[in-house]
Amino acid sequence: MKQAEHSKIINRIAKEKFKPFGITQKGQSRIWLDDRGWYTTIIEFQPYRGEKGTTLNVGVNFHWYEHDYFSFDIGSRQDVDFVNFDEDNIESFKKNIEEFCDLCLKIVLENRTKFKSIYSAKEHILNHNFTSDGFWGNYSKGIICGLTGNLYEMNKYFDKLLNGNHPVKWVEELKLFTNYLKSKSVTQETFTNEIVKVIIKTRKSKKLSEIEILLNE
Repeated sequence: MKQAEHSKIINRIAKEKFKPFGITQKGQSRIWLDDRGWYTTIIEFQPYRGEKGTTLNVGVNFHWYEHDYFSFDIGSRQDVDFVNFDEDNIESFKKNIEEFCDLCLKIVLENRTKFKSIYSAKEHILNHNFTSDGFWGNYSKGIICGLTGNLYEMNKYFDKLLNGNHPVKWVEELKLFTNYLKSKSVTQETFTNEIVKVIIKTRKSKKLSEIEILLNE
């Protein structure tokens, strides 16, 4: 299928801007990934109802729950207007995309600092109000507490999740896995080893490259 002209422009500018920073394109899509091992910053030049143009989503996806898809765990829609592609004013469209890319780079570099290690990430994760905070929020907060050696706080967050009531399949699956992780949390080392296994499986499901996962820095 022939790629639309506006998508070609977006991907060409994104490649020029992102490649020096190691940010890679997901296939031939308008999604770009800053892959940092246990998490990835996702950049999405999102279309809208078939219109020619884009808006912008940027956020962090943690790989410590096994999914075969990317999600925005922290961050998503940016405070920017939808940019329409106008064949009579291509230079204006290019300028807008360059500005979008510069904003993306700013966020990516900030995330690399915030999430440089599980210890630097802890404050940001614990203070974040997640979508479905009672479930995914408590899960990620429990994970980061366990990885940083606070098993008591880990269990507090996990128990909040387990006591939540929302009778749908994904919640039941999340609760089952949370109980499994609780059984693997005798020590920080055993818990960390278990999470590394999850991350490796999840990365494989998302078709990310095999790299060493470091969770003790």
